[in-house]
Amino acid sequence: MVNTGKPSRGCHLCRARRIKCDEGKPSCVRCQRSKRECPGYRDDFELKLRDQTQATKRKASAAFDASTPTFTIDSYGPISKIGASRPAKKTNTLKNPNTSSAIRPGINPSPLKPSSFSDYSLIEANSLASPVPETGIELSGPTKLIVPRQFSPPIDQRATCYFLSNFVLLPRGQTAKGNLDFIIPIVFGGSTETTLNLALNAVAYVAFANQPNAKELLPLADSKYVTALNQINKDLQDAQKAKQDSTLAAVFLLSFYEQLSSHPMSLSGWLSHIDGAVALVKARGKSQLDTKIGRSLFDAVRTHMTVECISRSRYIKEGVDWWTSFASEDKVQHEVSVLNLKVANLRAESHQICTLEAHTTENVERVLNHLREAELIEKQYVEWYDNLPSKWTPRVVAWIDDIAEKYLESATCHPGRVDAYVELWMATTHNVARASRLFILTTILRCTAWLSAGVDYRLTPEYIDISRQASLLIDDIISSVPFFFGWNTEDNLPVVENSYFPCGNNSKIGGKGVTGVWAIWPVFAAAASDFATDSQRLWLRGRLKYIAEDSGIRQAEALLQVPTRYPSTFIYKDQTMIEDIKKANMVSMAVDAAHKQNIATAV
Repeated sequence: MVNTGKPSRGCHLCRARRIKCDEGKPSCVRCQRSKRECPGYRDDFELKLRDQTQATKRKASAAFDASTPTFTIDSYGPISKIGASRPAKKTNTLKNPNTSSAIRPGINPSPLKPSSFSDYSLIEANSLASPVPETGIELSGPTKLIVPRQFSPPIDQRATCYFLSNFVLLPRGQTAKGNLDFIIPIVFGGSTETTLNLALNAVAYVAFANQPNAKELLPLADSKYVTALNQINKDLQDAQKAKQDSTLAAVFLLSFYEQLSSHPMSLSGWLSHIDGAVALVKARGKSQLDTKIGRSLFDAVRTHMTVECISRSRYIKEGVDWWTSFASEDKVQHEVSVLNLKVANLRAESHQICTLEAHTTENVERVLNHLREAELIEKQYVEWYDNLPSKWTPRVVAWIDDIAEKYLESATCHPGRVDAYVELWMATTHNVARASRLFILTTILRCTAWLSAGVDYRLTPEYIDISRQASLLIDDIISSVPFFFGWNTEDNLPVVENSYFPCGNNSKIGGKGVTGVWAIWPVFAAAASDFATDSQRLWLRGRLKYIAEDSGIRQAEALLQVPTRYPSTFIYKDQTMIEDIKKANMVSMAVDAAHKQNIATAV
């Protein structure tokens, strides 16, 4: 039955959640109690002119002269070209008597230029995905004309603005940290480079398509991705172009596309693009660090390469020294980057050393040396933490009471303490270091299990000590996560944000897509640990779902499907591989013995 009742005057969020709104001003109390930012209310004009059914439109259009042109929102941008299943609508254009070209009402669909930032800085990023009402206003005059109440920017500009206002973070000052900040000076600095523009369009479309009611844009995003990839492959054939900042930036953006994409092969695609970016960095040499853009690109590639190598237990190409032989302006950041790179090499060595079959004196010595190396790196992490400046030290700002299990997965906080950091990028640095330390402890237990073959490693003193250390690290990661997703205390405790988005009028970093990028790896590392409790793992996996569904970083969905639990999974694989080697050796010995017996019989 058609609802002909009075339109709701509730706020946008309460209407979306289908709950009763108290209609408080300036914001409803329900949003305040649920720690959500109230998006506001519809204006009275929209409530009065909400009847926009096709029948109503036909009745309204009958009142006008048949020759009078009427315009719809679909004529103000290329949105109508996107959905092939949606029938095309006829649109009319007005001819300017003084020119020979047709004037199309609406926003010019040309790409964003630097001057456009002032125009789009007032666009609320979160409202970009909402549909624009088609309500018309009749203008008096000799010619009757329906003018839309609100213009809709072309979809490419809306996608670009959304991406810039959620994932591109520009540093303000010497100590601030950005994200993808190299894009702005290259793309909007007067560059005519088309490859980077193609890559930016692709990643902007997929980011925008991950928002509610925009899934139909995914095929178009994939098409733009293929176009950008083909152009990059052409540029890589030119040795001069391959070393340009724009080429490296384009390759890195395609790796980011894979993080946002929901394709089954996105994880392997991300790894492939990171490897490509690493190869370009090596080809460019250390002279790339002479410019601010080159330095930013280098740091971005090194950070993602570190996570990739740790996650895949791969050696650092060119070695740790090549990537760290020059000192960063930030000594604290430089020291922890060196340690993170060492962890990647440590994990790669573990796969070789912890699968040695024979417990010979030589092999035992190799495993012991590997164990000592892991303990040394762990000690260096502790020393790094102890020597941190005071501004790096987190502070406890809240304590969360128990939460029912059925609400735990979607809860903003896990029961226990909540820590605040001066800046979120500092919390990110802490958490990446904590994730690395969890893998160091895994290496120590793998060595312990190998040395105590035949004995359950969980009964050793080393296991008891490491379980305590790992639990503390997981607690620290969990207590830092709420601020990444926009949670705040009731007294609105401020978090210093020395970085800003180049588009949009919301300056808060927490809750934006960039924080999902920062949080995804530590959250996964904590969730996959054997030492996370059941409630912690449930909550952490819920955060990964949030990153995938709300932040639009679909790589989190792939991580949720990874069955690995460590260190138990790695230790089991080590023992299985050793048993397989023993069986293979026994079969080989039996075959050799049979062969010798056959020869002896023949003689």
